[in-house]
Amino acid sequence: MEELTLTHRRLPGTTVVTVGGELDAATARDLEAFLSEVLHEGDDLVFDLTALAFMDTSGLGVILAAGERTRRLGGRPCLAGLRGGPARVVALTGIASAVPVYDTVDDALVTATGVAAMAAS
Repeated sequence: MEELTLTHRRLPGTTVVTVGGELDAATARDLEAFLSEVLHEGDDLVFDLTALAFMDTSGLGVILAAGERTRRLGGRPCLAGLRGGPARVVALTGIASAVPVYDTVDDALVTATGVAAMAAS
């Protein structure tokens, strides 16, 4: 079992939340608490899921709730960097119709938020 890792960085008008390890029923509340500390009203939200090894529907539920909260507060949510099992969970649930999914964080920043990719470095 991989430990859940959570980090964030703030760009102008955008919060990038990086989630790594395993996001499941045992760790979903950790992500929920983390998000309540780092999200800013009106910011776009980019979930960097490149290092996410496993995600179940509990974790997906937290991500979707954060996306809905982001929209209510005037921002736009998106997911980036999905691979393996987490990508399969997103594909099977069809949530890409509700939350845009990008191959990379740079693509998400440029396409979804208009922030130049170089600003993410």
